Amino acid sequence: MSIDARTVFEALESSGKEGIGVITLALETGYSQSDLRRFFKNHKQYCVPLNGETKYKLSQFTETLGSVDKMVAEIEGQKANDRVYRAFGYGLIAGLFIANIGTFVGLLF
Repeated sequence: MSIDARTVFEALESSGKEGIGVITLALETGYSQSDLRRFFKNHKQYCVPLNGETKYKLSQFTETLGSVDKMVAEIEGQKANDRVYRAFGYGLIAGLFIANIGTFVGLLF
């Protein structure tokens, strides 16, 4: 399941300095606890664990300074870059294959 970063960040922002428990966050957002923990693991720079990773709060020490809009924009930009790199890689492989298909066909006959 893909988690909407804005939903999680807004819930964390509303919890303030005290943070919010993973169980409570799961109930608030409708995402499973395991999905939320995976999200936190993938976005450590935005989410600070409290009480041995049972609670989380927004990090105030990032370049985005706790701004939900900036955090979401940064994550979306990273996803777009990943898609571009992946498409370039597939295109490169396909191009190399197509350029050398005559060699492969010649080996078969």
